[in-house]
Amino acid sequence: MLMKLKHICKELGGELSGDGEIEISGVSGIKEALPTQITFIANSKYLASMETTEAAAIIIGRDVVGNGKPTVRVENPYWAFVQVLEMFARDKIHRALPGVDDTAIIGKNVKLGQRVSIQAFAVIADNVEIGNDTVVQPFVYIGEGTKIGADGLIYPHVNIREEVTIGDRVIIHCGAVIGSDGFGFAPVGTRREKSTPLHHKIPQIGTVIIEDDVEIGANTTIDRATLAATHIKRGTKLDNLVQIAHNVVIGEDCCIAAQAGIAGSTIIGDRVNIAGHGGAAGHLTLGDDSVVYAKSAVTKDMPPGSHLSGFPARPHKQELRIHAATRKLPELLPEFNRLQKRVEELESKIRELAGEEL
Repeated sequence: MLMKLKHICKELGGELSGDGEIEISGVSGIKEALPTQITFIANSKYLASMETTEAAAIIIGRDVVGNGKPTVRVENPYWAFVQVLEMFARDKIHRALPGVDDTAIIGKNVKLGQRVSIQAFAVIADNVEIGNDTVVQPFVYIGEGTKIGADGLIYPHVNIREEVTIGDRVIIHCGAVIGSDGFGFAPVGTRREKSTPLHHKIPQIGTVIIEDDVEIGANTTIDRATLAATHIKRGTKLDNLVQIAHNVVIGEDCCIAAQAGIAGSTIIGDRVNIAGHGGAAGHLTLGDDSVVYAKSAVTKDMPPGSHLSGFPARPHKQELRIHAATRKLPELLPEFNRLQKRVEELESKIRELAGEEL
């Protein structure tokens, strides 16, 4: 696929400098770009690479000075880069042909919208509803009574349990499990007989609700509620290997990175970012627009706009000061020992003087 630079510029609403007739074959990073590709600069540390890049053209910010190569000036170079990626991906994205593969198993009273694709060895249980243009790839299981909206994409080996509700334009990556039982057990005392369980399983009879435009990463698990619903709201993005426990509510437009975990009945506000290995204990509230840094654990309610790090998580600036002080301990310890010895010597002299006076 080839696109003239002037057409790319028009799509971006940018300002063209240089030859708009050159043909662009693709997009790449500034260090890897080939002579027929377009690249971008969204970070000032890459400005020096403008002199060495082989790219045919560069997307730059309004305040960046060009280097003689054709440029497209825009307000947000990174967003423009994403838009150009989408332009060149249009002919590469394979949209599955609609229809039900002969090897798929379709239950009773299943309602399929227009142009739905059910691929090889998928299993669709009774009373499932799937909206228009949704693609269900091979080896997917969708449980009884589940409802899935339009324009969804469900990758291979996804398991969606019974009575789950999923909105429009939801993407679920390989191996994700939606609606598995929440981790709920009631202690029944000390085990005295082999036939008496120490932990009695609590029936998990709630559901999972996933709103529109959510993306769920590979091997992520979202447990169904004990009662009511585990709820993932509109526009939230979950990375791979994320664990969402029962009765959790995650607000709109959140981003939760890999290997993060949210314990049961916790409420996450809107636009919250949780970095890798981050998480929250159960039955707490994390306010809107908060940020939890990598390997941090929230253990109590936090107000909107919190920036948290450490274990237990505390305000990020406070945690940085603690770390800075901790790094000084090897230097402070000898000084502390010297001062301690000096205090002991002074106390001994005071006792001697007191004895002489008596």
